[in-house]
Amino acid sequence: MTTAELIEQLNGETAVEALSALCATAKTKQGRAEIEAALSDRALLSSLAESDRPKVRKNAYRLIGALENEAYVPVLTRALETETTLFAVPSLLLALGKLNAKDALLSYRVPVSESEETDKHIAEIALAYEKATQRFMNVPERTLLKLSAPREVLCFAPHGFAKELSGELRSLGFSGKIRGDAVSVRTDEIAGIYCANCMTEALLPIAFDVPMEPKAIAAAAKTCIGTYYRIEIRGYLKDRSGFIERLKGLLDGHNNPSAYDCELRIDSRNDVCDLYWKLWNVKDERYPWRKGTLPASMHPALAYAMSRYALSLMKCERPTVFDPFCGSGSLLFAAEAQANCKTLTGVDKSGTAIVTARENARAIQSRARFICRDILRFEAKSGADLVISNLPFGSRVGSHRENETLYARFLKRLPYYLNDGGVAVLYTADAKLLERLIKENPHLSLREKRRTAAGGLSPWIFTVDKNIQSSYTDRNKERE
Repeated sequence: MTTAELIEQLNGETAVEALSALCATAKTKQGRAEIEAALSDRALLSSLAESDRPKVRKNAYRLIGALENEAYVPVLTRALETETTLFAVPSLLLALGKLNAKDALLSYRVPVSESEETDKHIAEIALAYEKATQRFMNVPERTLLKLSAPREVLCFAPHGFAKELSGELRSLGFSGKIRGDAVSVRTDEIAGIYCANCMTEALLPIAFDVPMEPKAIAAAAKTCIGTYYRIEIRGYLKDRSGFIERLKGLLDGHNNPSAYDCELRIDSRNDVCDLYWKLWNVKDERYPWRKGTLPASMHPALAYAMSRYALSLMKCERPTVFDPFCGSGSLLFAAEAQANCKTLTGVDKSGTAIVTARENARAIQSRARFICRDILRFEAKSGADLVISNLPFGSRVGSHRENETLYARFLKRLPYYLNDGGVAVLYTADAKLLERLIKENPHLSLREKRRTAAGGLSPWIFTVDKNIQSSYTDRNKERE
């Protein structure tokens, strides 16, 4: 679709998708010039930045930032004063940073999270603010390579994948013990820890079962405080803002929620809490392919852990890998990074998803191939040793009723996509439906299922074998 055609869609229901595609176009100088010429004036994009649809506003902010036209600064400055949708704020801040809007940025204050539901959004806002203001402020650079002395580091895996993270850490030279969803490692090589792709975060324990009182927390944490820090409280249902104000007055260093080199993590449990440091001054250069994401994109650490598990099931040295609902390509890029795959193919019916996946592939010169097609109409030229996918589920993609039809039709085709001895590893929160349909299919066998967690949901991962003992000779008859 041409730039002019995408701009024609900005006034319709597909504005979110059109804006996203224009953001991809704006990554090149020529693309930006085409967009500016096709827009003819700033009125349309300015109006989208004031839309009553949060996703439209968010993508409008992204596009304005990508265009780097400082004439939009007044539009974004007004938006900064009125934007109340938390997930849209990071894009707004980053756009202001690209437009050198120093006054607007330095007058902004990162909000304090009031509940666990907003913790993630506030953390993303704080990180975006730090990036946006780095050129204006003396922000500490993330250059910490070693701790001053060896100490315990808790490396957290996606729920259910501590074994995979432990194996990856051993391959990197770290030995540790599994503790729940974490692997406990004693080391001073903190930079090396951040080479573990299956790790969601690393925390330095301070103390456990500390009374949930500012004085007690300050006494436990005071000797470890960094120069710049922020306070993060989780699980506390009372006056969070007041608690943080009392606590920061008792701590050394400088509380700066907008620019910090470490975070004091407080996990509250009724009248006691556990304390950790999370370091933000360590370079995290994992996932170089992650240039674009989608609303339903899988966390990259989970993609690596799931791929690592799936690849451990392979009997061949160079597996062919196929993702029938590939989205932005996370699972294929993770598989490619961990194994010498013969081929990697992704299919998705969303044009936006395929554009994003191809953009990510270019960033790392991936060999993965992405095809825009409805999987129920896709004819594979050959089978795969591994079918791995994040199936559509939840409020962002499809519904239970739609999935009942989709999953049933997909599972009928799944044996066709698998080589004899091939394995499918499938991820979904619509677990009861998928399990029932697998058991009803005579050509498939459920080997294992495991629960994980993502965004407040509890998805399951199903490992499915092709049942080569059953009759499956007429492939065309089975496919729909």
